[in-house]
Amino acid sequence: MGLVAFVLLIACANVAHLLLSRAAERSHELAVRAALGASRARLVQQMVTEATVLTATAAVAGMAVAHWASQIAASAQPAQLSARQYAVLDWRVIAFAAGLAMLTGIVFGVLPASLIGRMHPGQFAVRAHAGPAGLGASRMRGILIAMQSALTVVLVAGSVSMGRSFLALLETDLGFHTDSVVTLNVSLAGTRYESENRQRQYYGAALEYLRAAPGVLSAAAVSNLPLISTMFMGGRYRLDSSEQAQLAVLISASPDYFRTMGTGLIEGREFTTRDRNGADRVVILSEDFARNFGRGPFVGRKLDLAWRGAPQPATVVGVVRSQRQAGPSETGPAQVFRPIEQSPPGSLTFVAKVRGDPESYLAVCRDAVQRTGSNVPVYDVKSLDRRLADALTRPRFYTTAILFFAGFALLLAVIGTYGVATHSVARRTHEIGVRIALGGSPRSLRGLVFRQNMGPVGAGMLTGLWGSSGLDYVLRHLIAGAKPTGLWICVSAALVLAITAAAAVWMATDRIVRLDPAASLRVE
Repeated sequence: MGLVAFVLLIACANVAHLLLSRAAERSHELAVRAALGASRARLVQQMVTEATVLTATAAVAGMAVAHWASQIAASAQPAQLSARQYAVLDWRVIAFAAGLAMLTGIVFGVLPASLIGRMHPGQFAVRAHAGPAGLGASRMRGILIAMQSALTVVLVAGSVSMGRSFLALLETDLGFHTDSVVTLNVSLAGTRYESENRQRQYYGAALEYLRAAPGVLSAAAVSNLPLISTMFMGGRYRLDSSEQAQLAVLISASPDYFRTMGTGLIEGREFTTRDRNGADRVVILSEDFARNFGRGPFVGRKLDLAWRGAPQPATVVGVVRSQRQAGPSETGPAQVFRPIEQSPPGSLTFVAKVRGDPESYLAVCRDAVQRTGSNVPVYDVKSLDRRLADALTRPRFYTTAILFFAGFALLLAVIGTYGVATHSVARRTHEIGVRIALGGSPRSLRGLVFRQNMGPVGAGMLTGLWGSSGLDYVLRHLIAGAKPTGLWICVSAALVLAITAAAAVWMATDRIVRLDPAASLRVE
């Protein structure tokens, strides 16, 4: 909503430029009307009515474009953001658009109408040429250009910062690899496999079928797969009965889990088939958890772990790289892993490393697991790459949106600046012709007009630099761990606007060089 409001203000500033230009062109007409008895209120009413009709007509056209664009966007809208569909031509949407059109028409119609009170009937009736705009109109145009420039700098700086933060998310070390991995969820609740012995039998058989499936290189199971779990059950655990206790989530994993996920082993070994029920209790620590207890080695040390409600130490047999359970946006809790055979969960996720594109193996892996028990539901079958893409849906959407709005705002600001410069040159054609006839250089006059039109842009850029410094708070709510905007990003955004606005103004003043003084003196 903030982005849309910024772009709306920039677009309305362009409309205000247009209405100011129309008021300046009609100054002779308005002065004659006032001389014939029209009151100031009547003239203001006429201009506000014209502005409202203009914005209402544009709103109707905009609704048609929005309806067409929404059909295109619906085909690309991520499922995670389309929980409820809204029709663009819904009566509430139409009412909002109509109300907004009326409001903007009134507000930005009053701006040029406010200049009517400064007009004097005799001031304009004697002029044969358009002449330069009045001081009030020039000042108002400068304020509008400065406002456009400030909002554009804020949006461009925000888009650059968002893009940089999103690229940083893509490069985040997750602690595991997502390529060529198929994931499948099962739940044994309500089935004949609710006892621990039957759960062990089911998981063992399902893994055998999965490993034997064609194209599967390795397979494993885990109770809390990264990118799936958003709520964690854990506790505080002590190493070697130390006074310091660290918070961690407790995860059950099968042999080959870390190899299948591509999680590097830092110290010790993975779980093996020897870590079965009845054997010595063993655990594997994540790097984050182990680091809180100082330097290693950690293999062979004892972790105070409650087992079935009773405290029972478990031997550390390995340390692995930490996994970002919630995805790249959040660090997530530290992890303590225990063998599935020693504590089988009621539901878990199978993971299979396959050869090639994982999407082509989804059905193969699902059928392999279902061979174990047809009454056990196998659901949410996805590749790990797809789960990562789903986790990045919102930050990708926010980044794309702000990039689009920033580009659109920059385009509107450049159009507005170009329009003001062009109008300024057109209004001052007679004056410029006189200056050239008296010996003025066209290039020096072009530079004069250029500096006058770039002055408001520079003032707006400075305001935009100040406003961009407050973006960090907003961006952190859009992308977790977003990088600070930084001075160089704000300055870069200002330079982008300065270069594009300067190019637009320079193009608008090009006609001064080709101006014929004799023709300009005959301008009426």
